[in-house]
Amino acid sequence: KMPKGIRKKRSERNGVDGVAHRGIGFQKTHGQHILKNPLIVNAIIAKANIRSSDTVLEVGPGTGNLTVKLLAAAKKVHAVEVDSRMVIEIHKRVQSTGLESK
Repeated sequence: KMPKGIRKKRSERNGVDGVAHRGIGFQKTHGQHILKNPLIVNAIIAKANIRSSDTVLEVGPGTGNLTVKLLAAAKKVHAVEVDSRMVIEIHKRVQSTGLESK
């Protein structure tokens, strides 16, 4: 309970930070921050120096912006996501790439 006179923001009361991507509300209180900038995604892929023989573990892939690039670069990608809404989103995105076997 908040001390008297201090009010939580509406987003904090609802447990959602108000950020939406593809109609999905994210919970920053649970550490959800979505990587949307393609320049940053490409820089991560380049700096990771992923080889086509590598197996990659991605923790918290969110909506899969980085995941799709990892699938193209690596032999295999294991993505671990606890938010079932994000799992559904990733499945949709990966199915459209033809890389779901990775």
